[in-house]
Amino acid sequence: MSVSLKAELRGDKKANNLRTDGSITAELYGPDIENQSLSLGYNDFVKAYEEAGESSLVSLELGDKKFNILISGVQVHPLTSKYIHTDLRQVSMTQKIEAEVELKFIGEAPAVKELAGVFVANKNTLAIEALPSNLINELEIDISGLTNFDSKILVKDIKLPEGVVAVDEPDMVIATVSQPMAEEAPVVSAEDEKAAIQSVEVAGAKKEEEKAE
Repeated sequence: MSVSLKAELRGDKKANNLRTDGSITAELYGPDIENQSLSLGYNDFVKAYEEAGESSLVSLELGDKKFNILISGVQVHPLTSKYIHTDLRQVSMTQKIEAEVELKFIGEAPAVKELAGVFVANKNTLAIEALPSNLINELEIDISGLTNFDSKILVKDIKLPEGVVAVDEPDMVIATVSQPMAEEAPVVSAEDEKAAIQSVEVAGAKKEEEKAE
């Protein structure tokens, strides 16, 4: 999948003015270039970010130049939840790099369906290493092999595309199924118990009075 993104030099434009105009700020940096402050069209950035995430290569167009970059350090406005800034990391196509790839769990675990277990995802991302051209946006993890409460999916169980290796420990647990929690009887404090006894005694005393009348 080829993802591209256009950028412009920010110049002396203020961040608030750029946001009003439908853009966000960005910082381009890398081993072969000087840091540059840029602006990106908001909708264009959202589209590229949804397609590439932070672990897939993006072709950045800046005037008549192109850079192979990874999106990282995305900042979100605390009130509007809209993107307001991002870092663009230029990479060398001949050097392997590490990245965090999203995990997407698919299928149905028999231990959940048949034994009423609870699916537990211990990790939602996996640390990988690859050449930039081999980076991927997400990994699908089939959970249909989780047949009982002893079943686990480990890092070493994940099938990775050619040219991609896992950095996380091989025996690290990615997902499992836990046993359903038994419903516990409510804990009654000594004060509550005493109040309940008094209530019964009062009710009994009233009944005796009514009979006497």
